Amino acid sequence: MVKGKPKLSFYTNTVDCVMVKTMKISARNQIAGTVKSIKKGPVSTEVVINIGGGHEMVSSITTHSAESLKLKEGSKVYAVVKASEVMVAVD
Repeated sequence: MVKGKPKLSFYTNTVDCVMVKTMKISARNQIAGTVKSIKKGPVSTEVVINIGGGHEMVSSITTHSAESLKLKEGSKVYAVVKASEVMVAVD
């Protein structure tokens, strides 16, 4: 173990890791916003993100993830949308 290095914990062990300042992700739809509200449940958490122009996006994530991200109202976040298909329907 190197002194001062951040740790990455798995269920079975902890390893040294290198932190980076930026994250690159393959999803093209990355929408900046601000957390408007959080509705925490025992398993899942609903996060409402204000994306500007009077528009909001709502995401349901695990409560563990919400806690790990330390989300709170006013947090600057990105809504990352990755979908393998988009379906269209009419009545």
